[in-house]
Amino acid sequence: MVRGRLHSLGRDRAAISHHYDLSNDFYELILDAQMAYSCAYVTQPGADLTTGRESAAYPLEQAQFDKLELVSTKLGLDDRPDQRVVDVGCGWGSLTLHAAREHGARVVAVTISREQQAFVQRRAQEQGVADRVDVRLQDYREVPETDFDAVASLEMSEHVGDKNYRAYAATLHRLAAPGAHVLVQQMSRPGKHPGGGPFIESFIAPDMSMRPVGATIALLERAGLELRGVQALREHYAWTIRSWEERLRQRRADVVALVGEEVTRVWELYPAAGAWTFAAGRMGVDQLLLRRPS
Repeated sequence: MVRGRLHSLGRDRAAISHHYDLSNDFYELILDAQMAYSCAYVTQPGADLTTGRESAAYPLEQAQFDKLELVSTKLGLDDRPDQRVVDVGCGWGSLTLHAAREHGARVVAVTISREQQAFVQRRAQEQGVADRVDVRLQDYREVPETDFDAVASLEMSEHVGDKNYRAYAATLHRLAAPGAHVLVQQMSRPGKHPGGGPFIESFIAPDMSMRPVGATIALLERAGLELRGVQALREHYAWTIRSWEERLRQRRADVVALVGEEVTRVWELYPAAGAWTFAAGRMGVDQLLLRRPS
């Protein structure tokens, strides 16, 4: 149970902790080796995105790598090394580490989850990029720097709330240097239950809020960002979630030993419902590429 004023700093930390601090070991059983907890990008020709999942020929790791390369290319990280990047809501650091390791970027990674911060710091040491990665336990509203060469936020903005989305969009604008690209990957949902419905709001992600993609674009443009492109990945999320679901099924005994039968059953329902929702078009996910005018 989370308490306090909706989307205050303290309540946001509690809501994020409820979901993401369950256990790093738990998420390592379900996610890919890069620990990317967001929609992958499936590039395998002929892949069945609606009902398919990972295979030995094309594993989840490759699809997540392909997503991280897609994001890096859109942000222009191939143009030159030592670009300053801020990863707003970095999760377990998949994009942060990829940008530093594969593209020589210098990344400020922001999270309000202590488990995630410790994980990314350890991975940065293991991968030899600790000198390029600054992992902060910090709310996005508290980042003091500006003029970053690139700004990214992958499936974090669903947690900022409707009332705070204008502040979130203004923060992305403030962080970006004139001419810099901003990439937001975000889930969308029309109609009622913007949090995903009572089950998700109660057991998975308290205080989450989604909106139609057009409404999100309007808020980002109102903050002064110029829209450069929209790429819909809805079917790719059905494929991604089915891959997570299969990993949970294969490792169920380990999951139960780690978090117990009740939590395991919740997480069996969550991906099953999620994969169906995206496959049926009840929810979407999009990459929004924007630019701060120079």
